[in-house]
Amino acid sequence: MGSSGGPLAIALPRLHVIAGDEVLAAPDFRDRLSGLVAVGGGGLAVHLRARGISAARLYEVAKGAVEVGRAGGTVVVVNDRLDVALAAGAGGVHLREDSMGPREVRGVVGEGGRGFLVGRSIHAPEQAAALGVGGVDYLVLGSVYETMSHPGGRPIGVGAVAAAVATVDVPVLAIGGVGVGKVPKLLARGAYGVVVKSGVWGAEDPARAVTRYLEMLHAEG
Repeated sequence: MGSSGGPLAIALPRLHVIAGDEVLAAPDFRDRLSGLVAVGGGGLAVHLRARGISAARLYEVAKGAVEVGRAGGTVVVVNDRLDVALAAGAGGVHLREDSMGPREVRGVVGEGGRGFLVGRSIHAPEQAAALGVGGVDYLVLGSVYETMSHPGGRPIGVGAVAAAVATVDVPVLAIGGVGVGKVPKLLARGAYGVVVKSGVWGAEDPARAVTRYLEMLHAEG
């Protein structure tokens, strides 16, 4: 089984919400983020996943998001861009399969970054075993269910969550088509938490959606 190299210096939130390009580009993003932070607090992590804006613009967005998150205890994570995450004072970085390795990230962050979260995406339980998860604080596995963000993709199912959890000793979060009603089944299979996008931003009331997810996550354990 893999190891992250010791206990987390901060509590890992159980609900992670992805803010993609379209959300980050909205003129009212900061206000919308403030609404989520107000209800999510320390139980929430917000991932800035920008693939269509410059590093300079992402830095400005991340810096503002970190300020909002810090006021409410919410962790802000930058996807893939370690340089931007560190420059903006973010709480962590989330790595894709083609990102630099987690051990290399830890080498850059150094001993002073003990509270800096490092996560990584995987798409099959076998990847967890092969990765060894050295330097990783958590894994995101999916897509578990069918999702509009990956049309035509083949979901891996809840059984894959249980298999990954049995393989590693770091928290596994499920992603992909995770509506509020699917949370209990995922937790029953050992998932630590969930990662969502449209389930929050596509809701009529995103803040209320965050509250419902957190209620379900806490109610189930």
